[in-house]
Parts: sequence; C-alpha cells; structure tokens
Amino acid sequence: MGVAEEAFERLRRVAFEGEHVERMAALGGRTKLSPGVIKMLMRLGRQDGVSMGEMARGIGCDPSYITALVDDLDERGLARRQPSPDDRRVKTVVLTDRGRALAAEIDATLSVPPAAFGALSDAELRQLRDLLDKVLEHRGLTAGAA
Repeated sequence: MGVAEEAFERLRRVAFEGEHVERMAALGGRTKLSPGVIKMLMRLGRQDGVSMGEMARGIGCDPSYITALVDDLDERGLARRQPSPDDRRVKTVVLTDRGRALAAEIDATLSVPPAAFGALSDAELRQLRDLLDKVLEHRGLTAGAA
C-alpha cells in the first residue's frame, strides 16, 4: 500500500466510522430519511437548482436512483423539480423552504468535527484543512463545495 492509499484509508475511517456514522444514523432515525436522501439534501443545501443528470454524475450513480431520491424529497415537500432556465427539457431540483431548513439542520449536525480532532493543535488543524483544500482544488472543487 502506498502513502496515498494509507492517507486515504485513514481519511475514510475518520469520515465513515465512529461519531459521524452515529450522527448519520441518528439523523435517519429522527427524520425518517434514507442516507441517500440526506446526502442529496446536503448537496442541494450547498448548491440549489442542480440538474438531475448533474446530480447523478456528481455522486456517481445511475440517473434512475436520483429520480427515486427526488421523488422521495418531492413527496415529503422538501424539494421540487423545475425546468432548467437554459434548457426546458432538463429538470433541476430545487429545495422548498422546508427542505432548505432541514438541509441546514443536517449540515449543522454533520459539521461537528469528531472529538478526536481535539488531539490536534490549532496549527495542525489549519494544516489539515489547507491540505484537504488542495485536494479539493485539484478535483476542481472549492473548499466547502464537495
């Protein structure tokens, strides 16, 4: 295993084990939303008005899965489909006020860093943040827009 794989393995463990997973499970239980719907709300909370095709490409899934997630959001009154202003054949997903409020609540809950971050100094946390920003920039993303 190379250094890149080792670093990524540790990043995955921080993100997908422990407190974060517990918070995600608690959110799912409280809101009665699937992890996929929660992730879609988080994405729409950062960038509202995303086309369904772009959403599928962004999370690397089949468009039919996005359709099912959007159907769920729509049935719950959290989002709606609307024609794209550039191409009326393309449907974009837009949060309702209720969906926007829930997306903000989810973001606030999942944005709390794990307690283990307390093992790092402020300088180390800044360095970690800056390194992750560099990775996101290389992917063509801006910090906080993943």
